[in-house]
Amino acid sequence: MADMDAQREHGFEVRLSDPSQQRSLRGWVERVPGVRVEQAARSPEPGEQGAADVLTILAGSGGVLAVAIRTLPEFIRSQRSSFTLTVKLADGTEYTLNAENLDELPPVIEKAIEKTPDA
Repeated sequence: MADMDAQREHGFEVRLSDPSQQRSLRGWVERVPGVRVEQAARSPEPGEQGAADVLTILAGSGGVLAVAIRTLPEFIRSQRSSFTLTVKLADGTEYTLNAENLDELPPVIEKAIEKTPDA
């Protein structure tokens, strides 16, 4: 069995409009086999006050990561209508998912991850 640490992991960061839902999202995404989630504090952006936690979704392949991305719309549907989730890719590109763009953005994010070169 290959050691997961020996592989290059693919990943993206997620920020939630409602930080109290981080534990729920973490459990939701970790149901996908081969996915793990790390939580870490991030420094505030200009104009923000205080630090906030960010979740990093990691997998050994872009295909597994794509499956994790496909779970996000259903998670958002289970939240209140004003809930948003921001995905930040390794290249710094950010996408914000909300009730209005649930079905159109995940395929765009998947394609962007596929184009990310392995390091």
